[in-house]
Amino acid sequence: MSGAGAIPVAVQGLGPMGRVILGAAQRDPRLDVVAAVDIDPAMAGRSLGALDLAPEDVVISDTLPPAPEGGVLLHATGSYLEAVAGQFEAALAAGWHVVSTCEELSYPFVRHPALAASLDAAAREAGRSLLGTGVNPGLLMDRLPVFLTSASSDIRSIAVERVQDPTSRRLPFQRKVGMGLSRAEFDAKAAGGGFGHVGLEESGRLIAAGLDWRIDAWSRELRPVQPDPSAPVRGLVETLTGATGDGRRVSLHFEAQSGVAESYDAVTVEGTPPLSLRFEGGVLGDAATAAAVVRAAHVLPSAQRGLITVLDLPLRHRPPSG
Repeated sequence: MSGAGAIPVAVQGLGPMGRVILGAAQRDPRLDVVAAVDIDPAMAGRSLGALDLAPEDVVISDTLPPAPEGGVLLHATGSYLEAVAGQFEAALAAGWHVVSTCEELSYPFVRHPALAASLDAAAREAGRSLLGTGVNPGLLMDRLPVFLTSASSDIRSIAVERVQDPTSRRLPFQRKVGMGLSRAEFDAKAAGGGFGHVGLEESGRLIAAGLDWRIDAWSRELRPVQPDPSAPVRGLVETLTGATGDGRRVSLHFEAQSGVAESYDAVTVEGTPPLSLRFEGGVLGDAATAAAVVRAAHVLPSAQRGLITVLDLPLRHRPPSG
């Protein structure tokens, strides 16, 4: 039940992740779900209620309607910026603020500079804010480590580990980490560039930006986990490291494979004083991603206009003055 003054939101993309986001938004009294969008012809024209979703009376459209005042689009249709940039442009033109799970949107300024500049200009012209976030990138491997450095000085290194067993995760995630593939299938997908954890480089660059570190070269490694060559791949290990000219280091370790002894997330800051933070059992990715998107929707209308990052988000909503 939405409260008075609730922020109107639309959800675009009703796949597995979009449905988790929709549920989180529907349960949030500060948000009011007013529209749902999906291009699947099996969904378009049907009510959410017909799909056992809520709010039941919202009819799914294949196009995004004009935004109500202060409306925020919760976007979950793809990971790769070039594939979904047109959707952002259309949403901004229709008057929506946009928060998206697109991993490459979280820090697109290095790998997609021209597209980032174009989206920033479109958002500024529309007087709207555009943001990419989730649990990772968007929180555990970037925003949280940067936040922790507030309690330490003389930072010499930041190391982040995210280790999880994907067997309980949704099937698209298992496929993304190569679980169940043969080694030949894994190698072919890895060579194609559309495999592994999308957003690891964006997380590294967010940390560097948050600390104002200049890292000219990053080293990335992706390898399968397959103890028995005759058995399917269990998953993958992906690492990213970078160093400044004077030796300060960022290290990210992402591991998703069915043979992990325990799932956990950890951040280690080497500074004065040294800091360490560990989440035993790990943070549940889908629920945390939905929470991050919903939380961003609370504060996005108060954020600066244009294409922003999670480092630019205010911690709370600031009502208009006057």
